[in-house]
Amino acid sequence: MKRINKFVILWLILASIFLVYFSPKTIASTDLFIDSGACILIDADYGKILYEKNSKQRMYPASTTKVMTAILTAENCNLQDNVTVSYWAINSVPAGYVMGHITPGQVLTVEQLLNITMVISANDAAYVLAEYIANLDNPNYLKDSSEEAKVSFENSIAKFSEMMNAKAKELGCLDTNFVNPNGIHNENHYSTAYDLSLIGKYAYSNSIIKNIASKSVYNLPENSVNNYTKYTTTNNLLKSNSKYYYEYANGFKTGYTDSAGHCIIATAKKDDMNLIVVILNGTYLEDGTPTRENDCIKLFNYGFENYTSTKLIEGGDVARTIDVVNATSESKTLDLVCTNTLDCIVETDEVIDATPVINLNNVLAPISKGEVVGTITYTIDDIKYSSDLIASHDVYTSSVMNSILLLGIIFIILLLLVILTSKPKRKK
Repeated sequence: MKRINKFVILWLILASIFLVYFSPKTIASTDLFIDSGACILIDADYGKILYEKNSKQRMYPASTTKVMTAILTAENCNLQDNVTVSYWAINSVPAGYVMGHITPGQVLTVEQLLNITMVISANDAAYVLAEYIANLDNPNYLKDSSEEAKVSFENSIAKFSEMMNAKAKELGCLDTNFVNPNGIHNENHYSTAYDLSLIGKYAYSNSIIKNIASKSVYNLPENSVNNYTKYTTTNNLLKSNSKYYYEYANGFKTGYTDSAGHCIIATAKKDDMNLIVVILNGTYLEDGTPTRENDCIKLFNYGFENYTSTKLIEGGDVARTIDVVNATSESKTLDLVCTNTLDCIVETDEVIDATPVINLNNVLAPISKGEVVGTITYTIDDIKYSSDLIASHDVYTSSVMNSILLLGIIFIILLLLVILTSKPKRKK
């Protein structure tokens, strides 16, 4: 009898282990076998997390850092501005790090420097941009090889790093600290896969950065650089001749240092779905397969195969029709038109039952066609999808209704005055 009881107990323990590890609720988080140290897969439009592993664990970001540098460049500079390369921007890059083959005293545009920074991950070009942006209010900053210029350069990088960290907090990053614009290794320079997904999502929405990050090759005019005009991307997902080429990939930025391992912020688009993958601390499998590219492809395929884009409302559709109380009879019936198409990412075959919340402004005539009169918001899985609502046509004021409203307001004011000025009766 005791043997039977022991057998039953053993069977229950094994059954419990099986249920914990192989129940349907956990298969999605175990069957991808992500080999890199950390990762995250999100919807690029709204940030919905579709898969994650150690996504909030602090790690070194290497050159994925340059995405933040690109953001600050695009938001603070005119792309056609000319920048003179300083001595210390070139000579502060440690040996072994990628260089853009630019030289002190050379003049390049912001756009050219941004392309060199993002396409081949040039650390010197990132330094040039950071120093330039930190001195926008001081265009005559020192660019020579003096010790004074070196101190000025170091102060500029510190100032730019503060700008990077402020922007990271603005984007909602929880555990990120930048001390340079390029990801050159430093113990105090760190981030997380989650934070980098927020930075990547923001950069992906910027058409300037998105366009540059999608390039597999960048060519400079022949007279811009000393005999070096062609730059090839470090992103194998974009290279058509690479065994890791991914047909839906359209960006974004790789990174590598010995301490960080192989890193990437990668983007891909298929049909109406835009996805972002962040991989940190990638290595190599025993057969030589790089886990960075391999895990990216796994995650993108998982997202495209298991999720779908569902339309909540089309831009231009009428969300609601209302009557404007003080309008003429001919114009009072007003359609509220949604300005943007709202899509959400849901699991394939999932049925959405979402009722929108419509918030209206103080809707009184006169109203101009195209004027914003409210918002429409859907909430799905705690994510809000919102759009403005605009007037479908001009709404004209009715003189009769205005008179009635005015009389009503006067009556209410008089009633309040009577109430306020009347004296309460004293009891004997």
